[in-house]
Amino acid sequence: MRGRLALALLVAVALLGWNAYNFFLDAGSYLEGPARAPIASDLIVSLGGDGGQRAQKAADLYRAGFGPHVLLTGMETLPGSHYAEWRVHLLRDRGVPGRALMFDSSASNSWEEAVRTLEVMREHGWERVLVVSDPPHLRRLQWTWDKVFEGSGKKFVLVASNMQNWDADAWWREDNSKHFVASEYLKLAYYIATKKIERKVGPT
Repeated sequence: MRGRLALALLVAVALLGWNAYNFFLDAGSYLEGPARAPIASDLIVSLGGDGGQRAQKAADLYRAGFGPHVLLTGMETLPGSHYAEWRVHLLRDRGVPGRALMFDSSASNSWEEAVRTLEVMREHGWERVLVVSDPPHLRRLQWTWDKVFEGSGKKFVLVASNMQNWDADAWWREDNSKHFVASEYLKLAYYIATKKIERKVGPT
């Protein structure tokens, strides 16, 4: 009897270990899973906290004709800040004219960026937005934007930037990717645990 119990426990531990190992291997792929191919939209949003890849992707999308406007979000977008000017120069150097640029510096996190973008879309009567961010950021964005956009009639498409050194199948081999993945799982857990789903975004 003891032998059977010990064997059962051993099998259970082995299964748990195997599942944990597979979760570890798939952690990067799961985070980038919501990425989609871009489609024609009314607006392209380049989210804050950018190292340059998001703005570059937004510029590429604009030049390819996927949207006529580019919205820069995040606290770093405050007028006159070095970071704001740097992103503007990057976009203009890549072919985005000043008349196509929009700015919002009121959002301090991913949730508020979604809320503010929805408000902008309502103000202009726009229906679809392309949301550009780094691959491991997209799972949390999907959760967030689904909640914010629910019932609004507006649509969003998540588009992955060309994040430097990102490899979803070997994310643990590069320091920046390791930190990004760990941070995203913690933030995703926080968003769910704090029940941000209960927040409302005003009248539709």
